[in-house]
Amino acid sequence: MQTYLIFFKNRFVNILHKDIIFGSFSLFNNYIFASELKTKKMKILKLIILAIILNGCGLYNMSSNYHKVNYEQTPSVLQTKGEMISINLKGTFPEKYFAKKATVEITPVIIGEDGKESKLKSIILQGEQATGGDETIFFESGGSFVYSDKIKYTDDMKSSLLELRAIAVLEDENKVLGPVTIAKGVISTSMKVANNEIIAIAHHGYEEETILSETATIYFLVNKSNIRTTEKSDADVKKLQEFIKLGYKTESFVVKSSASPEGKEKINTELSDDRQNNTFAYAKSLLKKLKADGANNDDNYKKSSAGADWDGFNKLVENSSIDEKNTILNLTDKTKQRSQKERGELLQDMAQVYDALEKDVLQFLRKSEITINSYQPKKTKSEILSLSLENPSKLTIEELLYSATLEENEKNKLVIYNIAIELHNDWRAYNNLAAYYLSNNDAKTAVELLNLAYENGGSEDPSVLTNLGIVASWNGSLSNAQDLFDRAKTHSTNQGILDIRQGNYGSAVKLLKTNSYNAALANILNGVYNITCNENTAECYYLNAIAGARSSNESLLFTNLEKAVNLSSSYKLEALNDLEFEDYKSNEQFLSIIK
Repeated sequence: MQTYLIFFKNRFVNILHKDIIFGSFSLFNNYIFASELKTKKMKILKLIILAIILNGCGLYNMSSNYHKVNYEQTPSVLQTKGEMISINLKGTFPEKYFAKKATVEITPVIIGEDGKESKLKSIILQGEQATGGDETIFFESGGSFVYSDKIKYTDDMKSSLLELRAIAVLEDENKVLGPVTIAKGVISTSMKVANNEIIAIAHHGYEEETILSETATIYFLVNKSNIRTTEKSDADVKKLQEFIKLGYKTESFVVKSSASPEGKEKINTELSDDRQNNTFAYAKSLLKKLKADGANNDDNYKKSSAGADWDGFNKLVENSSIDEKNTILNLTDKTKQRSQKERGELLQDMAQVYDALEKDVLQFLRKSEITINSYQPKKTKSEILSLSLENPSKLTIEELLYSATLEENEKNKLVIYNIAIELHNDWRAYNNLAAYYLSNNDAKTAVELLNLAYENGGSEDPSVLTNLGIVASWNGSLSNAQDLFDRAKTHSTNQGILDIRQGNYGSAVKLLKTNSYNAALANILNGVYNITCNENTAECYYLNAIAGARSSNESLLFTNLEKAVNLSSSYKLEALNDLEFEDYKSNEQFLSIIK
């Protein structure tokens, strides 16, 4: 029985496809009469074959009238955005086309130059009596559907075809519909981003000028401004004297005085001033006696009188163990709109805590400070540069990294960074060595070094994060690049370039405000064609030519295209195949430039 069914099915479908359905029924009867099967079995067989014929009619109708189905892609020419291609389709089916029990699976396919196929997601359409589809198309009225999907752009897609492939299914039968070519080629101007990010160099940490300070504190008794003998010989003053003996070049001598804040404001101010004057005279005499550098130069001296030291008071109280310290701080809080006079009087009235305040706080505010600021002796630049290559172990890591900034020879810079890695395994050296390879477009070597920088202490440093972000951006890992740039608070130029890669053209325009290549590209992609690139490069002129083509400015187009091909003949073939110039492919001036 099964053999007969297969035979009849194939026979009748073939006859049906020859548009002689009625003749097939006659042939069907001849087959029936020729057989010696029983009448009941003949009826069953006849019904089965009839169903096959009817199914075949539905699929045949859909196949033979498939040219009436209308597909529209928006935009009509595929374009890259954010390194992706967006497929936006609308399909419309005519009346009395879509079989009620049928389904159609439609799959967009991009066929690259090398024949490689990239399939996008499928959509299943169903007739009104079918199930399992994404959208329903009616038989009598027809209907439409919309479809969207994205796919990452690759270079082989530039001259590709966008093809729709469809399979119609009705019960156990299926029929291939199409295929239909929807679009040819891809405009990939958004992919012409220049790798012009600002590569980050980690700071060496070396200070060309370092100030060393030493301070002696002179304490005073209550309501007194005279310097006691014991204060002149205490440990602080002795340390100051030892510091002077080092003979460092002086930056400044500073005297600061203050008073404890209890009591009347006027008295505290006068006390502070008197302490300042007495301490200043003492300090000046001492410095001259010890022959401190610059002691005879009045310009090196600075002095100040703070009066009642409320800031010092609050800090000491806060760090003390006084039980009532919160109450005290509340009463003396200057944000409570209390004057210095009011706060001083309140403090004086706190008899129950005065002893504790005197012991832990007040006595330490009746003071003057003598500070000497001196320049730390440094090696000369020539000494540092010489030692970096001849005897680098004599340098600190900061001096060694600093020497690389003094070195003009690139090879010597690389030697210095490698020495810093060998001697100190320092993350800054890894990063700065990586920066060299990034500047030479060697992302593979750079990322290896950056990972070592990250692992050896640079995981939160903006320079390491920025450079890792640049590598991620170049490799198309745009979300990772954005995360790294956010953590690094990277330069606006880097963010602007990443915005182009992500398709955020408006943001890129705001961040790239010069007439640089990438700024011009951002404007073109954002629909602004009067901002041109002013760099004297073939890439720049070609970009300006695209702006001319998009704005129908033939002068801008032809002038810049000619400059581009004169600098690089490779742009002849590129322009010929570039859909940006599709409207000019038969233009005599265009053809004369690219011939």
